[in-house]
Amino acid sequence: MDTTVPAHRWDLPPERALFAVDIKDFSKAPDHRQPMLRRALDTALESAFTQSGLAAEWKNPAGIQDTGDGCILVLPPARSWRLVDPLIRVLNEELHGYEQERQRVDPPLLVRVSVHIGPMPESNMADAINDVARFVDSDAIRAGIAAADAHGSYTALALSDEMYRRVVLGRRSSLLPERDFLPAPATVPGKNFTRTAWIHVPRLSPGVVAQYLEKHEAHTVQDEGNNRGTAAPAAQGGVQVSGNVSINTLANNITTLRTQQINHAVRAADEGQLHG
Repeated sequence: MDTTVPAHRWDLPPERALFAVDIKDFSKAPDHRQPMLRRALDTALESAFTQSGLAAEWKNPAGIQDTGDGCILVLPPARSWRLVDPLIRVLNEELHGYEQERQRVDPPLLVRVSVHIGPMPESNMADAINDVARFVDSDAIRAGIAAADAHGSYTALALSDEMYRRVVLGRRSSLLPERDFLPAPATVPGKNFTRTAWIHVPRLSPGVVAQYLEKHEAHTVQDEGNNRGTAAPAAQGGVQVSGNVSINTLANNITTLRTQQINHAVRAADEGQLHG
């Protein structure tokens, strides 16, 4: 093969795993405490990566983007299953250790994590890195970390559908079966982004997490109703609207109601069950 011939611009680059992490309410911490909080996160991540057999990936990632309140790592794909299991479980334990030792003046440390996979050129500029950033900032994962905060956990994970299929459905996780994940629409306010995310919170069942997703969706619909002159959907029986309602608004309300109905069914089966 003539290696001097340039590659076509449409050629697909190699796949990479994407790992994004973000500290909950980082900007609300006093600015003089923020560097300490970020150092605590880096220490917990380094320990979790090492214990998960990913020390080399932590020390020499294919790419890294520092976001201030977290980071995005570009990693080789072969051992990316370890980012799901055991890393999330180990990271949660590390953050529990921080909570046990932190001084009252120190802010709490809870983190949102997203894991995705996709083609990445050497420039590390691609849709995949944008998507993993959207997942970690989505309404779905924010509901997940709210559930974690309320029930004594410290980490919430959003898996992209691609990673869920390869790791969970592909049986590359011995401790995280399908029943430990909640499918949810991942959206980011102000961004044209809607994807399915698979939410997991260590030690919490999907039924418990679903309650917080419902609360978040209810607030979102209520806010949209107030802003656009519409009423929020009724708690039972259907969607009520008034005023000038666009087709998109009505569709969003119907989608939210359908999601709530599904989540009620999940909660009825799972509510209160903890997975060790």
